Amino acid sequence: MRPTKACLVRVVPRKLLNVSDSKIYMRPRTQTEEKKEPTLMDTLFAQRGEAGESWPANIRLEPQLKKIVFKGVQPKLRTALKAMTKER
Repeated sequence: MRPTKACLVRVVPRKLLNVSDSKIYMRPRTQTEEKKEPTLMDTLFAQRGEAGESWPANIRLEPQLKKIVFKGVQPKLRTALKAMTKER
């Protein structure tokens, strides 16, 4: 015999559910609010500054090169120069 839909449904009392009385939910943070938070690189730079000489030598932090840095470079050489600046 196949079970009917009525047999499969289980009625749960409302008291057992965690339903809040208020219908107002916290709104999600906007992108501008998220941009104001420090990035991972910012926090690592701050940690490196606090650590001073005790910062491990094998951990190098290099800022990301922006597009404006390559503005004066010839277009033919840009891709090769970008590839050379990236660590493999």
